[in-house]
Amino acid sequence: MDEIQKIVFEISNRCQRRKIPTTDMLAAFMAKAVILENPEQYQLDRALSQEDVEGLVNAAVERLSRPDDPSLETLRMQVAFDAAYVQHQESLEKAQTVSKRSYSLIEQSICLLKLSGPKDVGGMGQLHRLIIAALLTKTAQNPQNELYQKEVAAALESVLPRANLHAFAALEYADKRDRLADLHNYVLGIRLFNKSIGKGGAGLGDSLQDALGTTRELKQAVSGQLAAAQREVDDYTRAVGVLHGRGDGEEALLQRLRDEMNNRRQYGSFVASFEEEVRASEQRLEELADGQAGAMEELRELVGRRSAVPKERVYPLFEGLAKRWSEAAEAGSHVATLQRVFEELSAFAAPA
Repeated sequence: MDEIQKIVFEISNRCQRRKIPTTDMLAAFMAKAVILENPEQYQLDRALSQEDVEGLVNAAVERLSRPDDPSLETLRMQVAFDAAYVQHQESLEKAQTVSKRSYSLIEQSICLLKLSGPKDVGGMGQLHRLIIAALLTKTAQNPQNELYQKEVAAALESVLPRANLHAFAALEYADKRDRLADLHNYVLGIRLFNKSIGKGGAGLGDSLQDALGTTRELKQAVSGQLAAAQREVDDYTRAVGVLHGRGDGEEALLQRLRDEMNNRRQYGSFVASFEEEVRASEQRLEELADGQAGAMEELRELVGRRSAVPKERVYPLFEGLAKRWSEAAEAGSHVATLQRVFEELSAFAAPA
């Protein structure tokens, strides 16, 4: 492993000195390509001599320095795609980890809090504030915002009245955590329903429609580039067929066309994988949107028909609203990540 790292470092270092654009990942890919193309010289079951290492580094640097080389551009494209996907996915996961960590800290404080008795007003006030902060944090809203606090407090009162906080505090740690998850879904569902009838939902975005809009825009852009790449491959296929049929002995030109065609095929393959993933996201979001619309309509009918609505009827509906909203928010973040990766891949849209 150390030997491989030294080889990659040396390739990158020499390229930098010669002002050849490269990355460690590209250097590693090129070193691997040279090794695979010369199995007799670079045998993986034995240690490389200093002469082998020098030859490998020189061959890789020479390949990376070739101007106007479709095969090299294909390799650059593959490395750029892999690197961008990993980088943006890691950034998304890091942001999600930070958000979960913030919620977990408040959740822990809630679960560990003990009241001295049913008349511990100070303790119950602290518990109430912590629950509100937890519910806002989980929806990525500022827990210090007074408007959000008041709205969550009002929704929370209908689910867990202040008078019942002592009973909540007496639960076991795991039971508190489960109950807190339920409170999140019920309160968020209430706020989403109130938003739909114009009576609340302050600061809550329409995660479903936002994610659907972004996904459809991305699908359109991806489909356009995929169609263009397929047309280019068809053009190259015809050109290669014509040139090959003439038998003029223009092997260099024929190989150049084949390399360019392979470049377009590889680009089309990357774009096709994007299209498949984007279409799957769109399909799931449409299912969520249909479910959300149906639940909203059912809630309007239930609330509109009677003054008192059984909790066993509305709570599952509120929970469904919250879960679909949360899943759509996560899907939207994923699609936004795909969009950033696609923007970087689009730099290779023009033929090499």
